[in-house]
Amino acid sequence: KKKKYTTKANRLHKELAASLKKGNPNALHYVSFLNAERNALQQKKNREETVEQEYKNAITVSLRGGYVHDAALARERYAQFLLNEVGDIEEAKYQIEAAIDCYKGWGAMGKVQHLRNQQERILAESQTK
Repeated sequence: KKKKYTTKANRLHKELAASLKKGNPNALHYVSFLNAERNALQQKKNREETVEQEYKNAITVSLRGGYVHDAALARERYAQFLLNEVGDIEEAKYQIEAAIDCYKGWGAMGKVQHLRNQQERILAESQTK
């Protein structure tokens, strides 16, 4: 199943990269996000710095382009990477809170509540320190 999704993601990345190369500015944030996701899924050693930089780039490009909902998703996925692969709870908490702010700005209050419920332990854990 993972291979099936990886194949589809690679095809989508290729199509978006080609669109970007042809001058479509609306594809840049998608390509940046897929680069981060692709590298996050790889099992290479010492990839954390590269993945973190790619997520930060995807967030920045999304925000600059006005794609607040895509920035929120990139922040949410970056937080998951930080929690599951790096163990950086403080930065993950910051990214979750920033994702919540982005979703609020987009008006996705259901997603805000879902994320708060899903990440309740992380959001509360840092407040007690």
